[in-house]
Amino acid sequence: MNIKLSPRLEVIAGCVAGVKTMADIGTDHGYLPVYLVENHLVSTAIASDTNHKPLKKAAKIISQQQLESYIETRLGSGLSVLKLGEVEAVVMAGMGGLLIRDLLEAEPLVAQDVKKLVLQPMNNQAVLRRYLETHGFKIIKEDLAQEMDRVYEIMVVAPGEMIMTNPLEYELGFEFDKNKHRLLETLINRKIGLEQKILISTEGKATPVAKRQFEESSIFIQKLNEVKKCL
Repeated sequence: MNIKLSPRLEVIAGCVAGVKTMADIGTDHGYLPVYLVENHLVSTAIASDTNHKPLKKAAKIISQQQLESYIETRLGSGLSVLKLGEVEAVVMAGMGGLLIRDLLEAEPLVAQDVKKLVLQPMNNQAVLRRYLETHGFKIIKEDLAQEMDRVYEIMVVAPGEMIMTNPLEYELGFEFDKNKHRLLETLINRKIGLEQKILISTEGKATPVAKRQFEESSIFIQKLNEVKKCL
């Protein structure tokens, strides 16, 4: 059986390539490490998850592909399953941005020890980028992947220093205005759509919180539209 990745995982796999060892934190079905090893993009991998059920599924697929000698499964939370120097790259994908931040915070020595982190937060991307900027990490590459109407934001991160000079970089990606990814406009349109829902839900409401949300969303939409004009 040849593993076929989703567009999101294909982009993530491409970001991992270039190292010999990797760990997939929150591996779920284990498709990513299996694909990477099968296609000789990495030599060995660790697939970990906090729950027995998905890890059992991953172990079954690894066994079916006869890759038990190359991919090890581990039960545990975040980077706590890893030893210093054990892998060159770590993937944390398909989980919330706050959770990724907390997992990095919980094991700072391991996080700073790897050559690169490939992070794909499902939400709170801006919060995660702010954390990276202030905790000794630099984003060396940003990529986007699209599945249906969803655009996924993928960050390749390494230890180092990074300063974001444009406030919109927290929302649209580090140096988005220089990179101008082909899916950037699609991402902006999605973010505008989400903000418009906030406008609809808060318009005309008198509470201070609703008024603030309405004003912030209105300003954000205006800024996003300004970026679109420059694409």
